[in-house]
Amino acid sequence: MELKETEKRLLEAVSHIVENDGFTKIGVNRIANQAGCDKVLIYRYFGGLDGLLVEWAKRHDYYSFAYSEFIDTIKRAKDGNIKQIVKDVFMCQLNYLKDNVIMQELLVWELSGHSSFKGIIEERERIGYKLQEELNKFLDRDSDNNMSIAIIISAINYIVLFTRQYHKINGIDFSNPEAWERMEAMISKYVDFIFDNNNL
Repeated sequence: MELKETEKRLLEAVSHIVENDGFTKIGVNRIANQAGCDKVLIYRYFGGLDGLLVEWAKRHDYYSFAYSEFIDTIKRAKDGNIKQIVKDVFMCQLNYLKDNVIMQELLVWELSGHSSFKGIIEERERIGYKLQEELNKFLDRDSDNNMSIAIIISAINYIVLFTRQYHKINGIDFSNPEAWERMEAMISKYVDFIFDNNNL
């Protein structure tokens, strides 16, 4: 469904506020002022602030759009290339999050436990798990593959967010581009390990 111009302005207003001031400044009045419209329209089009934030997150949350980008590729995959597809998903996640301040702010604010993000988290889990379900068709159901994937996803998120403020983890200086290259190489090895243990 095509968005109305006012809806687009409201979504763009959220992005502007998050990128420049962070989520602590998010509120219906601030968004409406930034968009140049009445705050009543937030409730009319999105059902309120939570609905607006969920709709906004769908456009910026990696796994919300990774599903549409990768799901058909995974469905068409054969055993021989599924491993590379999974690596591509993780590399895209790492590079998208590393280069996207808005996505970083989204994750930081989610971790604060703010109730507005319950819908966003539920949507990400629902969509992201569809990728896992397709992946499970290629993997040994007796192995704890869900946990393996969850650990890689979480490691990527944590390292990117932690190194916004502190460059070093375990003696590795992430202000050096070489550290990110090493991380990519290690993620690739972890994926190899998962699939090799599943005899693929």
